[in-house]
Order: sequence, then C-alpha cells, then structure tokens
Amino acid sequence: MKISHKLSEKYTEERTDINSSIFMLTRNGDYFSIPVNPNYNISNYLGYFLNIKGVLFKTLENIYLSDDIEKKVPFEIVNGFNCFERLYENYYESFTLVNDGLIYEVESNDEVYVEIELDFRWIHDYDDIGREYKIHKIDDSIIIDYNKYTDSSLKNKSYSGYMIINGVFDNYEIINKWVKKNYDYDSMRNSRSEFYVYHALRIKFVGKNKLLFSFSDKKIDAFEKIFNIKKKTYRIGNYSIGNSFDYYNNYLELKYNLKELTGKKTAFAYVNAVNNLNNLMITSSGISGLWAGLPWFFQYWSRDELISLKALILEGKKDFVKQIIMRHINSILSNGRIPNIYIANLAVNYKKINIYENNVNGGDHSNDVDIAHNIPYETSGIGSADSIGWLFRRLKDILIMLEENISYFDLDELFLIRERLYYSINQILKNYYYDGLIRNDALETWMDTSYGNDYREGFRIEIQCGFLCMLNLFNMLNNLLSKSFSNNLSPTTFEFNYLVLEDKMKSLVKERFFVNGYLNDGWNCTNDYVSRPNVFLAYYLYPELLENSEWESIFDNALSRLWVDWGDDFGGLATIDKEHPLYSKRYTGQNNISYHRGDSWYYLNNLAAICMSRLNKDKYFSYITKILNSSTEDILFNGFIGAASEVSSISKLEPAGCFCQTWSIATYIELIHELFIS
Repeated sequence: MKISHKLSEKYTEERTDINSSIFMLTRNGDYFSIPVNPNYNISNYLGYFLNIKGVLFKTLENIYLSDDIEKKVPFEIVNGFNCFERLYENYYESFTLVNDGLIYEVESNDEVYVEIELDFRWIHDYDDIGREYKIHKIDDSIIIDYNKYTDSSLKNKSYSGYMIINGVFDNYEIINKWVKKNYDYDSMRNSRSEFYVYHALRIKFVGKNKLLFSFSDKKIDAFEKIFNIKKKTYRIGNYSIGNSFDYYNNYLELKYNLKELTGKKTAFAYVNAVNNLNNLMITSSGISGLWAGLPWFFQYWSRDELISLKALILEGKKDFVKQIIMRHINSILSNGRIPNIYIANLAVNYKKINIYENNVNGGDHSNDVDIAHNIPYETSGIGSADSIGWLFRRLKDILIMLEENISYFDLDELFLIRERLYYSINQILKNYYYDGLIRNDALETWMDTSYGNDYREGFRIEIQCGFLCMLNLFNMLNNLLSKSFSNNLSPTTFEFNYLVLEDKMKSLVKERFFVNGYLNDGWNCTNDYVSRPNVFLAYYLYPELLENSEWESIFDNALSRLWVDWGDDFGGLATIDKEHPLYSKRYTGQNNISYHRGDSWYYLNNLAAICMSRLNKDKYFSYITKILNSSTEDILFNGFIGAASEVSSISKLEPAGCFCQTWSIATYIELIHELFIS
C-alpha cells in the first residue's frame, strides 16, 4: 500500500506491512482515527472521540466501504493534514474533522456500500451492560438515540446521547447487529482487547456523496452542529471551511520550505510534527496547555508538558508558552515541587472510570485541588521529582532569549518568577536535601514504573542537574535584574549565597557520580551504577557540570552500553544497559517489564541527538542521523500516520505505547531546529 503526504506537492512511499498503520485527525481535543485497512482490528482506542470537558467520549467505531460481501481495501492513503483520503481502483473516500463534527465524502463509479459501526462509550468505560441504540430518520438525516443503563433491565439510565448522520436519502439499511471485536494491539499490550460494537447502518451510494456526522447529549444541539457544518462548508467568503483550511495549509507550506535543507521526507515529517503539536494545544475547562498524548494521555502532565515546551518557544507560540509557564509558576507546592498532573474539572469529578488507561504509575489515583490558585490536579499517588527542574530549564531557555532582546516577561513578571524560584529552591532544600544532594522517592522520576528492584529511588543524576539548573537560573536572574533594572531594585537579602551553593553542589555531584569516564545513574542507592540514557538528560539540563572532554567520555561509554542499530539507517537507545538482568528486548505493554528497562523512547532519543549535536556534531554524526531517520520514519509511516509514537521496542523500529505522544513530537521539532534552523 502507498502512504502519501500532500501539500502543494506529494511524498509517497510503499509499505507492505500495514497491520498497525492508522490515520488520525485531531481538532480541539477531538480525534478521528481508523485503520488504513479496515480488515484489521487494531485497538478499541480507534474511532471518533469527542473531548467533553476534558474526558474523551467515543462515538464511531469505524466507517468503511464494502460490496456487501467483503471490505474494500485501498491502494493508497493520502494525508492532506486537514483531511485523509483513501484511494481505490473505482472508489474514493475523504475524511475531514471540523469543529462541529466529521465530514465524510465518497465517490464511486459503481454501486458501493458505506458501512457504519458505532461504539458509544466513555474512553475507559468497559461496561457492555445496558447499551441501547435506537435509529430513525427525518428527511435526509438519520438520528441515533443512545441510552446507557446501569443494568440489563434498562430501567436506570446513566447517560443519553444523540448522533445525527446527515446526507442519507432512501438507499439505506438498518443492520442492527452487535459485532464482537478482538483488537490485536490491545491484546499484545495486555490491555482489554475484547469488545462488542454496534453495526448500525449500510448505505448504498453511487457517484459523489457526502455524509455529515455530529454528536451531542442534546438532540437539538446535534442538529445545530449539522447546520453549522453546512453553513461553514458552503458559505462563500472568508469564513468558509475551505478558506480557513487554505490559510492553515499556507502556514504549513512555509514550514515545508525546509525541504531545501533537509529533503522532502524530513521536511514532511517536520510539518506533520508541527501540525500535531498545534492540535495538542488544548484549552479545556479553563486550563490551557499541552495534552501529553492520544489516545489515553489526554491530560496535562507537567513533566511531558515542560519537556515539550521548547518546541513551542522555537515555533514562536509566545502567548501559549506564557500561559503554561505562569500556570506552573503559580502552582508551586509547599514541598517546592509542582503537581504531577493537571486535569479538567469533569475529569476531577469523573469517578466511574480511571482517567488514564496506561496505569503504569500504580497506587491510588486521588484527586486534589490547589486551593490557592483554584487549579485542579491529580497526584496519581506519586510525586514528580523532575518537573520543577524542567520548569526552570525552560525559563532559563527563555532568559537566554531575553538577553537576545526577545521579550517574554515584563519586570513584574521577572520579579515574580525569581520569588517563586527562590521559594521552590528553599522548600526543596528543606524537604529533599540530604548529605549535599537532592533525594527522590521511588517512582518519582520520569522512569516511573517498577519491575524487580528497579524503582530509581535515592539520589539520581538528572534530579541533581535539574536542581543545579535552578540554582544557576536564580543566579542568572539576580545578575540580570541587578544590571538591567538597578534603578528599580531595592537591596535584597537572601538566606544563602546561592553562587557558593551552586559551586559546592556542582563539585559534589561530579565527585560522587563521575567515575572512570562514566556518569552513574545514582549515588549510594539501588542500581546506582547502571548505565541509562539519563546522562543525556543531565547534560541537557546542566551542561556546566563537566568539561566537554568529560562529557564526551560519558557519551561514548553510554552509547557502547545502550545503543542498538535497527538496520543500516536507523537506531536508538535502550533505557537500561543491554547486559543488565532486567533488560527486555521486546515491548511488553502494560506490565512494565520493558517500559523503562529496554524500550527505546523517541523523546529521549531526540534529546540525546540534540545533546550530541551540541557537544560534538561531527563525532556523533552517525548516531544523530540514525535517530533523526528513526523518528522521521515513525512520524510518516508508523502507528498514527503523521504523529510520533511514545516508544519502540529496542529490538527493532516499530510503533509502541501511545501512538501520538506529545514529547516525542515536540523534541523532534526541537531536533530539527537544532540541526537545520537555529
């Protein structure tokens, strides 16, 4: 099958293995995704999902063509960014996601059937009892009434919803059949894989036809959405859907000009990354930020969000960046850290289901509210030891831009940032400072799953470097404010000499962690000697820790123990030494065996390539190129076409985990800037 990406020109490659290839469209937190080949049942997380106040609700399971006997298989999939197309010998389909619903177009030279399967449910509501669909027709619209009951008696209703399918005339059949689906990817991940979906309709078409889909918990609202789609679709002028899409495509075309430096393939991957990052910028229930990913990471995870923020800075999203920064600044807790996860109000109160499927963090998932700032968040039973360091690493990035006369913050905001940084530093010193280092509890770093004796508790290298970055930023801010705004400053007295504190801690970290050319993962704790790619995070957060020659020794030794080639052109880093007893060659899904003990993370590979480029681009050129190629291949052709996967098995390049992971997308954009734009 051919997979293509198209703007003013087209890039196409042939793929023989399309079992896990999926096309996806996203808009304002809604997403539509179905397999490129309808014969494959990949995951129950595919379909048409709506963002309802921060929680995803599934409506459509699948739409596909048949001849009443077998499903039609396309010979080409075309990603048009605002739409996806499936091309057949005698047929054509396009799918366009808009604010009020889904536009489906089909063109055929002879009679063909459009099959429509439904699966109305909250994203993690696995209860199949008491589900009722009623179908009737008014004029050219099919109305589907859905009721969910608490039991099979159909007496106690818990939820109602309405789907309108507009554009249906006479040639339709109500199938009214429950179909059992077994999803291969879900089964492989050890997730629930057996579901029943509702085969609702079969519509016969010939020639050019269009269906409009909308959904709401109120019938009148569902009809109003259809009216809005029609009004915007057919209106002539600046407000038509076509014109707004044209404007956005022009924006993407400008990004695609990078092809003059990178070639078409990498340029199209960059444009896809920009497009999907834009679509993950969500405002929901008063919170604006970056969702961590789709399908199941539809929340604002502070670590993921802040690691991803550099891409928004580089792409000039100043106002959105400031909203995220100030939310985190105003959410610093009494322990000096920031919340692990921020969630929308409906999710806070949504008690019936787990709000995230990938239950890798363990523990009770209690809901808390930051009363002082009225920001809802969930602690998920564990803290985040490193998010606070990433917050101030990003502020340091912006501060460097300030010195280049790129303004983000006014004087009052800079003073507020320094005050909150001062508070955070001192509270961390009060709560986590032992024997000259910063300690974290089990599962509080980004490696937040356990298997065997691997919890990463104690003194970890990137936590030390994150705190050193905070000290360094505090000293930079003091210097900047005293020099630039001396007439506006009154004398300030601080509890410590933070220049001395930074210098002493820097020396101590080097003494305890840098051993025989290796930078150990921890000090005086379990698995402290083990080689892991966190040394690249340490460099990224605080390169001042060591001399360049020392960092080169560290990178060389880490690569010798962690690097795996995936053929001649691709490669990535394992998350633990390949000789370690806990090393797992294959992705094992939700049971955590491989998650941080083998699986190769695209975000970390991208950051490692950035670090190698900054340290010695010529020396590490082969590694950088293979990481770039691997991420490019994943974005264009694997998993969700156009998005970046969470992880790959370390044994070979393949999509795994969450198929649209924000920090994988964002760090790819950052890598492109590092190599070609900056």
